[in-house]
Amino acid sequence: MSALRTHSVHDLVDLVLPVLLLAAGALHPEAPGLWYVCFGAAWAALLVFIVGGAAVAHRLALRAETRIQGPRTKPAPIAREAFETARAMFVAASFAAWPLTQWQLGHDTGMVTDLASRGLDPLTMTLATLGGVIGMDAWLYWKHRLLHTRLFFGFHKGHHAFRDPTPFAGFAVGPVESVLTFWPILLLCIPAAVHWTPLYFGLVTGFVILNFYLHCGVTMAWVERLLPRALFNTSAFHNLHHAKANTHFGEAMTVWDHLCGTTDVPLRRSSGVVARRS
Repeated sequence: MSALRTHSVHDLVDLVLPVLLLAAGALHPEAPGLWYVCFGAAWAALLVFIVGGAAVAHRLALRAETRIQGPRTKPAPIAREAFETARAMFVAASFAAWPLTQWQLGHDTGMVTDLASRGLDPLTMTLATLGGVIGMDAWLYWKHRLLHTRLFFGFHKGHHAFRDPTPFAGFAVGPVESVLTFWPILLLCIPAAVHWTPLYFGLVTGFVILNFYLHCGVTMAWVERLLPRALFNTSAFHNLHHAKANTHFGEAMTVWDHLCGTTDVPLRRSSGVVARRS
């Protein structure tokens, strides 16, 4: 009964949170109406980019002859994965609407195309961004570990319903987890927190493509050889997390898994496959 009540609380919070995030737009100090326009545009763009990209990645994965967990014994829950992804993008759009509205109003944001206007150069910005990527990777790892604690797993359990995922599950996480993942978008509201436009969107695109690969259910030999050398996550490495749940918490890289002993695959063998059927 206690476990049931806990799960009910988790479900209730996940149900109410998107409503609160949407309602927050009415509190915009200058243009609440514009905020909602920006929110709608951001959500539509994210759905096209993420769900559309997942569809392309899934089609490509179907061409593979060998799957990591063997032939499926039942259809993949693509509709449920896509719904959870759309809900996660709803949360991401509610964050993106704030810097978008700020930009539409003509105010400075942290997104910059002309670095010289801020007294910066590409090398300095690239090094600063690299530091930010390392920090973000650490956050994603420890956030993931937090969500696997008894108190917070109820907010993450839906993602683990997809034990043998497809690319549609790459961002199929609940609202609380979405907040913990996408809140850094709000940093774009701070002009001093400079993000170089081409580098920022290049990294975001790379992370999205990587997430599709991590959840595609198949492996590409050359990718599995290349990515571990740079300590990036791979499809085989991450698929073990879906199959076993208590290992391989890294979302972009595997650095923290190796440092914290949360990998059951030695570094030199991290491109192996999972001998398990769905």
